[in-house]
Amino acid sequence: MLRPYLLPAVFLLATTVGTADAQRSAVVSVSAKVDGKTYDATGAGSCRHSPTAAIHNVPAALWLVQHTGSGRGAIKRLNLTFWRPKDGSPERFSLAVKSRSSSHRIDVGGRGKPVGSGKAALSLKGTGGRFEIKGKDDSGTPIEVIIKCPAFGGIEAEGG
Repeated sequence: MLRPYLLPAVFLLATTVGTADAQRSAVVSVSAKVDGKTYDATGAGSCRHSPTAAIHNVPAALWLVQHTGSGRGAIKRLNLTFWRPKDGSPERFSLAVKSRSSSHRIDVGGRGKPVGSGKAALSLKGTGGRFEIKGKDDSGTPIEVIIKCPAFGGIEAEGG
């Protein structure tokens, strides 16, 4: 009795999973200078964007970038959350970088106490973009990061 519905349901599920995977995966290029040391990485990651999001009840565009380095890569993990409020208030961002030997974080513009300090800029080009971040983590370590995303996929809403 359920047989006529099974094949279309499997096809729909496979198509949905394939589309979601394509939106999430990207080759992310990262160039970082942390406390005078230079790190470069290109590899698996995700670049996502939503033009209609909100941070602390302020409508904003949201970009998310994640990069996980290879086992021998200099950059083990990078996460960037970048908010561009629609009311013209300053852009907000959170950056976390983990190398083989250290971890660093900058969190600017949230409700709580800032972690470190810095500025971030986004230049859009076609369906992708380039982020430039300059700042210091909470211990004063200077950090400069350039992230290149070839394209931004969508962001799926989570939670409820």
